[in-house]
Amino acid sequence: MNETTMDTRLEATRAAMAAEGLAALVVYDPKNIRYLCGFTGEDSCLVVTGEDVALVSDFRFRLQAAQEAPSARLVEVTDKLADALPEALGGVEGEVGVESSFLTLGEWADVDKALAVLPHRPVKGVVEKLREVKSREEQQACRAAGQLVAATIEQLTHMAVVGRSEIDVALELELWARRQGSGRIPFDYIVGAGPRGAMPHGIASRAVIPPHVLLVVDIGVTVDGYASDMTRTFATGTLSARELEVYDVVRLAQTAGRAVIKPGAATVEVDGAARRVIEDAGMGDLFKHSLGHGVGLDIHEAPRLSPRSTEILAVGNVVTVEPGVYVEGLGGVRIEDTVIVSDEGCEVVTELTRELITLS
Repeated sequence: MNETTMDTRLEATRAAMAAEGLAALVVYDPKNIRYLCGFTGEDSCLVVTGEDVALVSDFRFRLQAAQEAPSARLVEVTDKLADALPEALGGVEGEVGVESSFLTLGEWADVDKALAVLPHRPVKGVVEKLREVKSREEQQACRAAGQLVAATIEQLTHMAVVGRSEIDVALELELWARRQGSGRIPFDYIVGAGPRGAMPHGIASRAVIPPHVLLVVDIGVTVDGYASDMTRTFATGTLSARELEVYDVVRLAQTAGRAVIKPGAATVEVDGAARRVIEDAGMGDLFKHSLGHGVGLDIHEAPRLSPRSTEILAVGNVVTVEPGVYVEGLGGVRIEDTVIVSDEGCEVVTELTRELITLS
């Protein structure tokens, strides 16, 4: 990350801190630390004040910190991170906000003790809110991740899957993605055959994939730290009329959801556009999860597309569109793409046919 990008993000963070009445912010989430200074190590925290940025870490990350976050002042610790907070804060005057979402109860107790002489309180969402709108550089990373995950899904059309275990197929896809340049895999791959596909988050198991069933495949990759998320549902042979009906309804719902994505669109309305297609088909009670979620440094982040969300989409948001219908005892269908909200509407970065493909 170049200095201009870091300066811009820190300026926005300090403005958000001021709006919260904070003189300093202690950041613990590794994704937020990476966003603000470029450091990708673990077991660290970042202290942002009005004039200073201090990275609190230990000797293991001394060289890495110098390479990735040269503009941050390094404060080395030998024991608990919290012990170094007074030094990292440098005598700041005013209230200190401490990111609470990533801390355990025990870690918060350590922080509370270390900052006993300073006014402080737990805060959340300060940096995450800034991360919702992606810069051009971030969008390009999301675009590259989307293209790679689509190419990985496409590999299924060149693979034999019937008679193999779900985990075997999942591992082959993961290995292919890593060899093609993916960084850390953002979640355990979902490969669900037949009735197991009715579990929206049914992680690949040792179950053998049979012929003539629906096969749900949900995978992701990362490029430069930014994730993509994609699902396609396949057939492994001849399907029943009911299975084909469910597939067509989900495909139409996904198209309807993508069609209304644009700057200024309410996320609840995007969810509703897809949900109505499923409800009109009499399958509303089989679609219980949200239509989508933000994607970036985290695989799940804001904004969220759901019946309860209140956000408004903006240019630079990166979200998924993933309606699904799940029939217990039969199987499931989910079709998911990652899209970037653009001036014209949305750009699909995981482009691959949504027509039903039969695998052997």
